[in-house]
Amino acid sequence: MSIYIPKNDKISCYDASKTNILSLKDKLKRINFEIENGLKFKASDRLRNLIQENPNEIQLWNKLAELYYESGFLDAAGKYWILTEPTDERISKCVEIYEKSVNYSGYQILQEIVFRGDKTKLSEFAQHKLSELEADCKAKNHHIPKFNPKVNNSQRKHQKHVKTFKDKLAGFLLLGILLTVIVLIVIGFVSVMKWMF
Repeated sequence: MSIYIPKNDKISCYDASKTNILSLKDKLKRINFEIENGLKFKASDRLRNLIQENPNEIQLWNKLAELYYESGFLDAAGKYWILTEPTDERISKCVEIYEKSVNYSGYQILQEIVFRGDKTKLSEFAQHKLSELEADCKAKNHHIPKFNPKVNNSQRKHQKHVKTFKDKLAGFLLLGILLTVIVLIVIGFVSVMKWMF
């Protein structure tokens, strides 16, 4: 169950266990090691996180689907194979089981797969499938759920927050209240001193 990853494919994701940036290839090696040593739950968690960070990498979706399939969770396998063209019977069967488990609801499927990537970077089949799910969702719910790309902590640190008018107004208001409280304390202290003497 190994996947080809190009050598230069890097992810700018901070790994809490090591204070360096790991490549996608290194992360997949760790996942393969965990799978081989029976740590499938941990490996599936890592794969789900990688999918959130790299939603356009359908090979990650396929790897997680394969892991679920081998573990006997056919509906979960179908959930992650939903954007993969069914090249064999087991993929079709798992996707059918998954779709049946959510009553063929496009809205439910979109809510569960949480696709945060760029649809245009997917295969033609995956784009068509997402469009079908969105159309079903629009027809039945009059709303298509949208998910913003996941931003990891190292990227958040480098983003600059631009203060809006509301932010500035709130700051001035807080400063005004603080200054008023200080002035009232000083006036009260001076009044007490005059009263005592």
